Amino acid sequence: MRKIAIVGAGASGTLLAVNLIRNSGGEPLEITLIEKRGFEDAGVAFATRNDLHVLNVPAGKMSALHDDPNHFLDWLKKSNPSIGAGDFVPRRFYGEYLKELLAETRKRYGAFINLTIIDDEVISVDPDLEPVAVRLRSGGRISADVVVLAFGNFPPPHLTLPDLAFAASDKYIHDPWVPKALESIGADESVLIIGTGLSMVDVALALDGQEHKGKITAISTKGLLPAVHQPAPPIEAFYDELVGLTKVTDIFKIVRKHIADAEANGGNWRAVIDSLRPYTQQLWQGMPTPEKKYFMQHLSRYWNIARHRMPPAAAEKLAEMRNDGRLEIIGGRLRHISLDDGQFLVNKILDGRTEYIRVNTIVNCIGPESNFKNVNSPLIRDLMWNGHIRCDELFLGLDCTPDGRLFTSAGRPSRRLRVIGTAMKGILWESTAIPELRSQAHHLAISILNSEVVGGHDVAIS
Repeated sequence: MRKIAIVGAGASGTLLAVNLIRNSGGEPLEITLIEKRGFEDAGVAFATRNDLHVLNVPAGKMSALHDDPNHFLDWLKKSNPSIGAGDFVPRRFYGEYLKELLAETRKRYGAFINLTIIDDEVISVDPDLEPVAVRLRSGGRISADVVVLAFGNFPPPHLTLPDLAFAASDKYIHDPWVPKALESIGADESVLIIGTGLSMVDVALALDGQEHKGKITAISTKGLLPAVHQPAPPIEAFYDELVGLTKVTDIFKIVRKHIADAEANGGNWRAVIDSLRPYTQQLWQGMPTPEKKYFMQHLSRYWNIARHRMPPAAAEKLAEMRNDGRLEIIGGRLRHISLDDGQFLVNKILDGRTEYIRVNTIVNCIGPESNFKNVNSPLIRDLMWNGHIRCDELFLGLDCTPDGRLFTSAGRPSRRLRVIGTAMKGILWESTAIPELRSQAHHLAISILNSEVVGGHDVAIS
C-alpha cells in the first residue's frame, strides 16, 4: 500500500487529499494529513468566525474541483437557494465546505483508502530513509513513501527597523490571525495598521464589527488600497501576443493597450487582468531573473492591488469609516518605532518630510513571511539544515520544479519530497488562490499516483 503524508491540512493539503482519493482508481492508499493547528478550521484563511470576513472571490469561481466549476455554488444553494454566482460569502463557509468535501469524497471513493488526520506538529522529515521518516512533536513517528509540504501562510515578518524593542510590548500585535488577537484592543484606543492590503481590510472590518471607536490609521509605502470587484464584460484572450516576451515593460505595454481598448468599448481593466489569469504562471516562468526582480521592485504592488481585489461591501464599509474619520489611509516609510509613556511613537518619512504618529496599538499586516530562512518552524529548520530543501532565488518560497518536486541544497530534485501552495510563489508567482490550488492539487495527485520510487529514484508508471 502506497503511503502519502501531507504536512498541513489547510486548503492545499485538503484539496490534495481529495484529489488523491478521487484519482486513486481503486489503488489502496494510506493518506495521513498532519495539522498542528487541528483540522477544525481547514486553514487560517477560513478559520475566522467573523461573517464580515468574506471571500475575496465570487462564489461562482470558488469550486474546489477542477472538473466541476459550480461545485461550491451548488453546495451553497443547498442551504440558501438565493445565493448567486456573483455573491461574496463568509469565508467560514468555505472551511465548512472543504471539510464536508473531504468527508464525502472519502465516503464515496475511499473503499480502499486509509485516511488519517493527526492534530500534531511535524518537527523533522528524513527523505533519505526508505520509507521516509516523519517525526512528530508528540514523539510519534510516521513512515511514508512520499511527503508533501502543504504549508499555508506563515505569520508576518517583523518590520525591517533598526530597533525592534517595541515588539516586546503586548500592544504590538505581530500576527492578527492568532485567535482573539484583536479582542485585546480597547474600544477607544488608537490603532496603527502597518500594510494597506487585504489583511488590513480584514482587521479594519473586524475592529468595526467589535464597535471600536478609536482612530485607525493604516500605512504603506504608497498608501494604496486593493481595487474593488466590479462587473466587467469579458474580453477575448490575447496571450498569443505575449508568447515569447521576456521583458516586463514589453508585456505591460501590450496589457495597457488592451486596457485602453476595453475602456473604449465600455469595459474596464478588470476583464483584461482576469483574461491573463490562466497564463500568468507561464509568463512568470518565461521571465529571466532580473526581469522578475524588476517586476517585484517596481510593479508588483500595482499588480497586487489590481489582481487581489476586495468585495464591494468591504469597500463600502471602508469608505464609510474614512468619511466618519475613524479610518485614515496614509503613505510613507517607517523609520523608527519606540515606546514613550505607554504609547508607540512612530516616525515615518514621506516625500522627504518626517512626521510622527502616537498610537496605543500596532497591528502588523505586511503579509506573510516568505523567506524560509526566517520562518520559525522546527521542520523547516531541520530540512534546511540537512540540505533537503532550499529557498528559491527570489526568496519568495521554496525552490522546486513547476510540478512541485523540491530541490535539495545541491540542486537535485528530491526523490520523495513534494510541495504545493504558497511555498511555490517564487516559481509560479500565482500560487495562493483557490483556482491555482485546485489545479495544483489535481496535477500533483496524478503525478504522485503515476510514479513509484524504485531503487531510490522516481520512475513514471506507463
